[in-house]
Amino acid sequence: MGSKIRRKGRFFHTLKIGGVLAPLLSLSACWDEQPAMPPDAPGVSRPEEYSFGSATQAQDWQATRKVLGQLEGRFGEKSMRILARNLDSATDPQTIKAYYAERLTHQADWAEMPVSTFADRAWAFAFVSPNGKHVLAVEALNASESAGGIVPLNILTNLDEDKGSTQ
Repeated sequence: MGSKIRRKGRFFHTLKIGGVLAPLLSLSACWDEQPAMPPDAPGVSRPEEYSFGSATQAQDWQATRKVLGQLEGRFGEKSMRILARNLDSATDPQTIKAYYAERLTHQADWAEMPVSTFADRAWAFAFVSPNGKHVLAVEALNASESAGGIVPLNILTNLDEDKGSTQ
């Protein structure tokens, strides 16, 4: 009878260990997941073609290049992508920043990374994943550079766009 009790004890001991390990293993699987690209913020749209003249395009590229240079140094040149968007010029940049901060913090505790556009006519912000491997940055020209109520906006990221939520 003593051996039966010992076997039952081992069984319940194994069951307890499994009850603790299973949730831990599922949590560790979540940590390794690729963060998802959030859907575009309100006021941001996908253009069919670049809608701006050469002067605006030059300013847009200069501001984008400055932010991209900062990100490539940390995340690697080949991993970064630029996703061109249009921004409704009436949209407040802080609204865009709050939108992405909320979406990324929902996935995990992303931290803000300081970036600079080095331009008077643009603004930018960036968020870095908790493990420091992923980044989402947004750069746009100021509303004063508006052409037909829109300004160029660029999302600079190494996130997989296809894994994000539907738009």
